[in-house]
Amino acid sequence: ESIALSATLTHSTETFTSRYDAVRSYLDSLAKPVGSLGSLEDYSARIAALQRTATPSVDNGSICLIFAADHGVAKDISEGGKNCSSYPQAVSRKVLEGLDHGIAGASVLAKCNGVALRVVDVGLADGPAQYEWSKNLVHSSENRVKGGTKNFCTGCAMTKEEVERCIQSGRKETGKFIDEMGGKLVLFGEVGIGNTTTSSALIAALTGTDVESLCGTGASTTRDGINDEVMANKISIIKE
Repeated sequence: ESIALSATLTHSTETFTSRYDAVRSYLDSLAKPVGSLGSLEDYSARIAALQRTATPSVDNGSICLIFAADHGVAKDISEGGKNCSSYPQAVSRKVLEGLDHGIAGASVLAKCNGVALRVVDVGLADGPAQYEWSKNLVHSSENRVKGGTKNFCTGCAMTKEEVERCIQSGRKETGKFIDEMGGKLVLFGEVGIGNTTTSSALIAALTGTDVESLCGTGASTTRDGINDEVMANKISIIKE
């Protein structure tokens, strides 16, 4: 382990970016082609920067916390939404049902890799038949936004109070899960049809970045992940 690297990682005034860059530079100096380990180098550098050590460890287990909610902009036009996704909003609830039964992709990956998984409903849209979560894997937050958010094209998606409650829910659920499982690495995920439309809109509003450079197809129905019609619709919705 490099003395200089150790000093950078442990110094109190160093930022995450500087710690990350120091680890990447150290990895580049090793006896291997630069970047030859692909994304493994990126993630190992992130973990090292977060844990402030050149020998990061996840031996005590990793935990994954998924938050799920629906967006008003993803509702069908007949329900006041904008049909922003290739998939109907009802898919969000189906994904959570799969997670609750242990058959969704995240469930299988977590099980195979020894990762403790928990899913929190913070605002799914109401379905035709209310599925009762097991509360073992999936449970509803006491601060959930009932029925999901509103369509941001016609008004505020959430009230200030709803935003504050959701932030508190994230803090509470994360702290509780860490206390229960004691994991050294926390992974976060999200479920909700329309997520990329909402996140692109937020980034555009907060940073002034051109909408065209932010938008992709999102959840795709094609193997190549390209759907110009869906992307054009998303850009139009965000600009509106």
